[in-house]
Amino acid sequence: MITLENVKGIMTECLSTRDGPVTIDLDSPIEIDSFTLVWILHLLEERHNIEIAPEQSDFPSLMSVRDLHGYLAENFPDRVSLEG
Repeated sequence: MITLENVKGIMTECLSTRDGPVTIDLDSPIEIDSFTLVWILHLLEERHNIEIAPEQSDFPSLMSVRDLHGYLAENFPDRVSLEG
């Protein structure tokens, strides 16, 4: 099950690749450029077997960890934990 902390870890890793080490909280808006989007989708597939094609994702250009977790919970309810 994917937790909010799993999503935070993935987003932190992706942003650290782009900007150097970063610290994010659950509700900070994060700019998702095309590179970051592809990396997030790759890690979701690699670590959690969730496949979302970049061209089919409807992620906004600004989203938070909580937003992404909510998106995953809505679209993959059997794989996402609603608890921490």
